[in-house]
Amino acid sequence: MPKIVDHDTRRTNIARAVSRVIERDGIHAVSVRSVAAEAKVQPSTLRHYFPSSDEMLAATIKMVRDDQAARLANLTPTGNDKDDIRQAWLQALPLDKARTTETHVWLAVTATARNPALQEVLNNINDGLRHLCEATIRAFAPDADIHDEAEYLRAFTDGLAFNAISDPTSFTAERTTTALDTYLDRLTSI
Repeated sequence: MPKIVDHDTRRTNIARAVSRVIERDGIHAVSVRSVAAEAKVQPSTLRHYFPSSDEMLAATIKMVRDDQAARLANLTPTGNDKDDIRQAWLQALPLDKARTTETHVWLAVTATARNPALQEVLNNINDGLRHLCEATIRAFAPDADIHDEAEYLRAFTDGLAFNAISDPTSFTAERTTTALDTYLDRLTSI
């Protein structure tokens, strides 16, 4: 009897393996051999699903985007824009294992992406972050210059995510959340 393979699950498992390799060893360690070993599949199986490293990376960053979107979709709106926006930011920052892995992938792919398919996914993610920044400014500082303040907020949150990844001892989940809350509180005085 032939073996039945769930191809979507196999692709997702490979993308998760890519994310673990990136987090543990860095993006430059992503290769057919390293990912196949991490995913516990034959290199030929991996090549069947992802003929190139760029395709593996594109699938992985799409998985990160989709995982975040699923978490956001599962949030229960409170009816308070500020609280809802804060909850959205908490889903975008590396505050637990899953979000830390996602941030490693996002930072690594952002720093190295030269492929148009990767750039397209990153542009989609950046559009979502730009929208969240603008919504944040509208809710917390409605009289402020939306464009400028959204750029400042994006720089702050990107830096916060980077520091939480590069110095997790200093930028714990609690410290990262406090920094976000402090920034959001300061916006209300603009």
